[in-house]
Amino acid sequence: MKFLLPLIVLLFSGCAAIEQADRSNTERLLAAAGFKVLPANTPERQLSLESARPYKVERKLKGDEVYYFYACPDQSIAYIGNQTDYSKYRELELQQEIANQNTVASENAALAVQQWNDWRVWGPSAALPPPRFRGGRR
Repeated sequence: MKFLLPLIVLLFSGCAAIEQADRSNTERLLAAAGFKVLPANTPERQLSLESARPYKVERKLKGDEVYYFYACPDQSIAYIGNQTDYSKYRELELQQEIANQNTVASENAALAVQQWNDWRVWGPSAALPPPRFRGGRR
């Protein structure tokens, strides 16, 4: 029981670090896709920031216009983009996912090669004599 509390604290701090890295990655992709960073420096912007789901890209309508909104309440900023920006963001997100999968696949291939190379510890392969058959023909 005495070790349970530190373990729980460690678990939650690890989750928080992963969540923060995911947020930073999303924000980099949004900026690269053309989203504008706007500070919540007016009462209207502050209200929009407070009413939005934090750290989630949301689709919004303003009249007939569609735009996308990503709120960062801890920094008091929001990322705003149009349909083109959002499409570019999704494309960048997909490219990153493919790159991550390729990295994992190459790491797994390298690991498999290393595991096969570990058979060296058994020494060089010896030539085995041909099998002998008892009686009759071969």
